[in-house]
Amino acid sequence: MQSSLPAAAAKQQAPARAVAPSSDDKNILVYPNPSSDVVYVSFTGFEGRKTELRLLNVIGTVVYRETITELNNRFTRRLDLSRFASGLYYVKIDSDNTSVMRKLVIR
Repeated sequence: MQSSLPAAAAKQQAPARAVAPSSDDKNILVYPNPSSDVVYVSFTGFEGRKTELRLLNVIGTVVYRETITELNNRFTRRLDLSRFASGLYYVKIDSDNTSVMRKLVIR
């Protein structure tokens, strides 16, 4: 006798729902990527927090650091990459107990 368990389980599944983003959602954009002369780092979700923006080379050495204290809805920073060697870097955003990292390729 065959079990109808998969069919019964399918009937019990709730329909998918869209989930509204929470106020703690962090959004970080690094563009254009790859880049050779200028990159923009744009982020949201860090409002009202002391935030640190860092650029690290591939071995983890901090090559750029900026502390941002006045954050509103969206923050965008233009970074001049002309003084950095080509290679893989990481853009790191730290705030309170949150740390988010994105890759950046400099050509």
